[in-house]
Amino acid sequence: MNQIISGISFPAIRGIQAEKEFYTVMCPLKRLKRIFTFDESNLLPENRAQRSLNPNRIPQISNYIQSNRTDYTFSSLTACISGECTFLPTTSTGAGRNIGTLLVDEDAEFYITDGQHRTAAIKDALERDPSLEDEHISVVFYVGKTLQQRQKIFRDLNLFPVKTGKSYGVLFGNSPQEELTNQIAKQCDFFNGVISFEDGNLGPRSSKLFKHSSLHAANLELFPHVNETNLENAIEEGVKYWNCVAENLNTWKLAKNNDLPPNERKEYVNFSAIVLKCLGTIGHQLLAQKSHKQTLKKLKQIDWRRTNKSNWEGRCISQGRMMHNNSAALLTIVTIKKQLNLKLSTKEQTEETKFIEARND
Repeated sequence: MNQIISGISFPAIRGIQAEKEFYTVMCPLKRLKRIFTFDESNLLPENRAQRSLNPNRIPQISNYIQSNRTDYTFSSLTACISGECTFLPTTSTGAGRNIGTLLVDEDAEFYITDGQHRTAAIKDALERDPSLEDEHISVVFYVGKTLQQRQKIFRDLNLFPVKTGKSYGVLFGNSPQEELTNQIAKQCDFFNGVISFEDGNLGPRSSKLFKHSSLHAANLELFPHVNETNLENAIEEGVKYWNCVAENLNTWKLAKNNDLPPNERKEYVNFSAIVLKCLGTIGHQLLAQKSHKQTLKKLKQIDWRRTNKSNWEGRCISQGRMMHNNSAALLTIVTIKKQLNLKLSTKEQTEETKFIEARND
């Protein structure tokens, strides 16, 4: 290895992976713009070791940094170095032999292998908030890799991705909207114990009635303007509202008490995410009325069975399957509102008119 006359240095830890050395370094954020200068986006896919940069993701990640300035978190970037490198350990024996400084020649090229969107977003965030420049991100460096080897590293790092489900995203979140749902799930007598936080659909034998993400979607409809100031009031009102809804839905009470078997729940639309969301939308209107408890008593009169085609077919059910699009939500809200004797909004009335006309053609 040639002697490095000038270049850049990083505090580093040396490790062995697949019988080859690699390095984990602490990189000041201000250095990212300096070291990651090579743009692979203009190369043909077969001549680069990265996917194309999606510009739409950059402001999302940059805004995340700004919104979580004191508690943002990033995993390590992964990059490859093409050029001369020297590792200088603090000691020649013991643990210190793998702790030291990584020197990289000034003519070496750095290739991002995993983390190009984080890198671009950090650069954008630095433009908006220069105080970030002395904070750090860890970078894993592999040295002396060919294009084919870099492509394999990228492939292998993305070989077994597991995206965090929406339910866990809400459960582990701390925004007013997420806190609202978490507290309602905990404090509401009905929801406590029947909410699933796991990824994927509820199994046919699940003892849980709704996914946490479905409850969250319903609460966003119930309190679309929740914030830090009105959060406590929203939690209190939300708990009361959902308990009142449950009190007037006999099938919900039977299911919670294990008197309605899981295989029979699928025969009722009110165990679906879309109807839960619709009840949240209707609740937003009802909470402005002092008599909403009396109105909710009319829920008892609704036939929630899927076989009741006059209520649900073409609205939230199509060819035996539940639908979850915006049109289905509006039409489902309409049929529930009509049975609660509630006035339709202009948007709801327009959608209902289109539905009736299409059905009569």
